[in-house]
Amino acid sequence: MKSFCIIGLGNFGKNLALTLAQNGNQVLVIDNVESDIDAIADQVTNAVCGDPTNEMVLRAAGVTSYGCCVVCLGSDNMQESILVTLTLKELGIPKIVARASSEQHRKVLAKVGADKVVFPEKDMGQNLAYILSKTDVLEFINFSRNCSVVELKTPRRWAGKSIKDLDVRKKYGINIIAISKAGSNDDFEIFTDPDRVLLPEETLILIGGNAEIEKITGD
Repeated sequence: MKSFCIIGLGNFGKNLALTLAQNGNQVLVIDNVESDIDAIADQVTNAVCGDPTNEMVLRAAGVTSYGCCVVCLGSDNMQESILVTLTLKELGIPKIVARASSEQHRKVLAKVGADKVVFPEKDMGQNLAYILSKTDVLEFINFSRNCSVVELKTPRRWAGKSIKDLDVRKKYGINIIAISKAGSNDDFEIFTDPDRVLLPEETLILIGGNAEIEKITGD
């Protein structure tokens, strides 16, 4: 079991906390709005109502017992998010993730101690733009500057051919990690049989370098 402290229960923080808790993790949430705390108190490990910019509140809540703290305060609370991040760093939290609302905000958060800074709206927008711009791409997850996972319909030039004959790892520099059963985009089977023939109505999940994936989806 991993342990997370989520500070700030806007839409982003609330959904993050609930998803982590549903996946079996220990989750502490802190927010100064009592109604937001009450809304999910029975679905997480612990919920504390208090001012997260106050070091005593953080200490009393037990944040130092958690492996990762995520500062989810919104764009209206930029100064507060910076102060909380700095305080968490001084408390010795092993990993601090902070939400940023601008590039300037990101730079400051990184300087005061955030190990990772995220732009939820920007990241979602980039992924949606990629999906919308590619006719056959159903889902896109960018892991880093160099690697992504993409879900797409079987390319026409691949239909009717076996995975072994396509030799996608050698020819395209990507790997097929799962294939949908014909007629169901939600029921995937892990790729194990190199002689399996791909059908045009199936969906594939690929992982590989961004440049290599772009060559496939750009055709």
